[in-house]
Parts: sequence; structure tokens; C-alpha cells
Amino acid sequence: MASPDGQQLIARRYRLIRKLGQGGMGAVWEGHDALLDRPVAVKEVLLPSGLSGVERERQLQRTSREARTAAKISHPGIVAIYDVAEQDGRPWIVMELVKAPSLDRVVAESGSVPTRQVADIGRQILSALMAAHAAGILHRDVKPANILVTPEGRAVLTDFGIATATGDSSLTQTGMVTGSPAFLAPERARGKDVGPASDLWSLGATLYAAVIGRSPFERGETMATLSALLTEEPDFTRVPPALHPALKCLLERDPALRIGAAEADRLLAEVAVPEKGRRRRGKDTPAPAPARSAPGRGRRGTARRGGGRTALVAAALVVVLGGGTAAYLTLSSGDGAGPADATATGAPTVAGEPQATPVAAEKAPSATPSARPTRTLSPYRPYRSRAGWKVDAPRLWRGSVHESYTQWVRRDGKAHLAIEEITSYTGAMEILTDMETTLKPQVKGYERGYMRTIPSEHGKAVEWGFVFTATGNEGQSWLRPGTTYREVRRVIVGEEGSIVLKWTTEQEVWAPHQTAMRWVFRSFTPAE
Repeated sequence: MASPDGQQLIARRYRLIRKLGQGGMGAVWEGHDALLDRPVAVKEVLLPSGLSGVERERQLQRTSREARTAAKISHPGIVAIYDVAEQDGRPWIVMELVKAPSLDRVVAESGSVPTRQVADIGRQILSALMAAHAAGILHRDVKPANILVTPEGRAVLTDFGIATATGDSSLTQTGMVTGSPAFLAPERARGKDVGPASDLWSLGATLYAAVIGRSPFERGETMATLSALLTEEPDFTRVPPALHPALKCLLERDPALRIGAAEADRLLAEVAVPEKGRRRRGKDTPAPAPARSAPGRGRRGTARRGGGRTALVAAALVVVLGGGTAAYLTLSSGDGAGPADATATGAPTVAGEPQATPVAAEKAPSATPSARPTRTLSPYRPYRSRAGWKVDAPRLWRGSVHESYTQWVRRDGKAHLAIEEITSYTGAMEILTDMETTLKPQVKGYERGYMRTIPSEHGKAVEWGFVFTATGNEGQSWLRPGTTYREVRRVIVGEEGSIVLKWTTEQEVWAPHQTAMRWVFRSFTPAE
């Protein structure tokens, strides 16, 4: 069916504007929901050729059912599924339109992802996987091409609930298991029953690829890749040591011994926000390596008798779709952004406070192999206040402290971080409400984005996001009258008082600073 302007219309509602990409399992279109007047992404699911009429109908039903199940999951790390429609004998999945480059594109265009950002991405995807697994849904094709990374630092897993449609036993019997061999869990390559652990393996290979540029098992062609997957151990010599514990445990070949999602999140959290004592002067202290598996546990596919390895790889090939890669589609606008000041090498001065020793952090290797790794200073400097709280502040920003108010300002004045100690209040929401009442008459164009309670490992916390235009009446010399700013304030309530974290940037530079804001806020530790 066509709309009045000649564009294809799905279910008399979704107008297809332009094709964003196409792969073996379907095409993704940028679309518009005429009923709700909002942009959407519409996936045209292409069924494998060679299916009988019964198998085709079963596949249509399963695709629709699993997409509708996935639509019930509400999680910021999962592309939202709005609707499932059938037209021209095949399902069309209507999804949230996320305009962001995929992780594999980020790596291809910008090189390896910084270590802490890899950990941050991993934690977000782990959270998404845990939500899906709790609902009984497996992804089965976690890989860099299926992870979108927005300029704000949000990592989103695409094709959730859709990839599971090809895992039906009827399809397995016909010799088809979709997925990219380089990111496939060994148990899936062998055609075994799989569970949540298979998604975790794929995530481990994905995070490895984020820093190295390729999967640890990629060998250029399917047979060689599957052989490496089933019989070889990953090479960690170029992977930053801080990531070794999480990746080695995620890439445990035996799913029964593989690390769980909660433990993986804990290990990645230690990388995203280094714990006390992790870093020493002049270099990172490698995190302890995970316990080594008993001999043979992680290498059950290794040939020990003549012909064993060849037979195992050949058997795995039988269950791989078409002997190659069934790639899913990702939405991309082509504009990526890394963390703010990610290559900074200077250091701010906080007046009146003892200075932390500059810390050298290992630079994540580029996607192109190099003979010797290079090192650079971390873009953040650990800071401990007189009150005892700690934070990793942007290294190049100028710092100052006045009584219970500590601040850092980017040298061009476009961004600001402040931490304020408050002892006269006990309610987080009350603190922010009073701050809002005070701020509104001082500025122009105030718009509240949200004010909500958020989870925090340090106690009750409330966060407030808003936009305003400075007037010069705010009492902050770094604000430029007539300039529009976006700001987030987070209040953490403790036994001895409350802490307010404030992150402000000019509107035009808000997006590229979001990853930095997340890292700084996560690094904050209250006084003990």
C-alpha cells in the first residue's frame, strides 16, 4: 500500500522514508508513524529461503510472538519495540529510531575504545541482557554491529527479541543457527541447548573487539573462525590488563563455568570506577587474574586424538546458517563522539587542597596492530576532599574550593563540575525543590526536564535535569549571560549530610560531554 505522497505504507500507518541498511535477515527503514506523528525504525524481516510452507508459517508466528514479548521489556539499553505488523506475507517490526553509530563503526572510524568506556558499555549491555533474560528472552546475536553508542554515552542493544526467532528447534533441525561465527558461543556452534550464558560469551567477544578491533576468534573465513572458536584460547597480550578478569571469565568455553551477569558487572565496575589502591604512581596496577580453570576445562574442543578437531569443526559448520554470517542491521547516522577531553594530558589545580599524583593509564590499543603499546595520562585526576569524599575530576579543568563548595571549570568555560556539601537538609527531593525555586527567578527560559529518584550504591539519591539561559544574576562568574546551558544535579543523602553533584555545559557541547559526566558521577565516593 502507498501513502498519498507515493511512499510505501505499512499497516496503513507507518510510512517508509528511506532504507537505512540491509543484511541477510532483513532491511531496516527510517519511517514515520502517521498516527502518533513520531519517527520510527521499521524492520522488514526476510525469511530464509528453502523453508516449506509449514516452516514459513511457523517462523512468521514465532517472529511476531517473540517481538511482542520483547516489546514488554522497558529498558534504556534495549531498543524499544512499538508494534508488529504483517504485510506482503512477512512481519514488519516497528521500533524506536536511535540515530547513533554502531560499536563496530565507532571502532572502524576512530580506533579502539578507551578502557573505561568499554567497561561502561559492557555494564549497560549487561543490564539490558539481565532484564531480557529475566523475561525469558535470549538475544543470540550480541556483537558490535548490534550495539549503538550515542554521543551521550548511551549503549543500546538492537534486534532484541528478534534474533531469538531463529532459534526455534524446527530451524535447528534444518541446519540453521544464525549469528556471526566470530561472536558465537561455542555451545551454539556445536548445536547444543543454550541459555543466558551464550549471550554473555558473545558480550565478552564484543568487548574484546572494542579494544582490539576484531573478535578474538576472527580468522577471515568461516571454517578457520569456527576452528579457532572451538579449539583456541583468546590472545590477551594487547588487551588492557584492567579488562582481563572480566573478559577471561566471560570467554570461559564451558558455559557451566562461565561467569554470571552480576559478577561480570562487578568486575567491569572495578574498571569503570577503579577501587582504592588499584592505581599506583606511574602506571596502572593490573587487576588480579581470575582463577585458572582445571586442565582441559576450557579447551574441550582441542584435538587429542587424530581427526577429532576436524570432525568437531565440520559438525559445527552444519549448524551455521549457509556456512557464513547472518548479520543483523543497525541504525546509524554516521556521527560518533568519544568521551569529553579523552586525550587530555594536563592537570587542574584545586586551590588549598593537596594534589593527587598524576596517574599514567594504559592507552587502549588501536584497531590496527602495533609492535609496542603506547601510554598516555588518564583524562581524569583522582581527588580527595578535606571532608573525605573522592571523585575523578577532569584533568585539564581548572579547580578551586571555597568552604564546602568545590568546582572545576573547563578552560574555555563551556563546561563546569561542582560538588557541594549540605548539612542543613535531610530530604534529597526537598533539597532539589528548594534549589529549583531559588534558580527560576535568576535565569531565563527555565525548563525542567525531570526530577526523579535514581538507584545509587551510596544511599538514597535524586536527580534533576534542566535547561536555562544565563542572565548574570546567578552568582557564578563562569556562566555567560545570554548563553543556554543544560545541567544535571544529583543529590546523595548520607548520615552526616548530603552531597550535591552538579554537571553543567553549554547546550551546544552537551552531547559529547555525557560519557564524561557518567564516569565522573560514577567515580564519586562519599566520605567513610
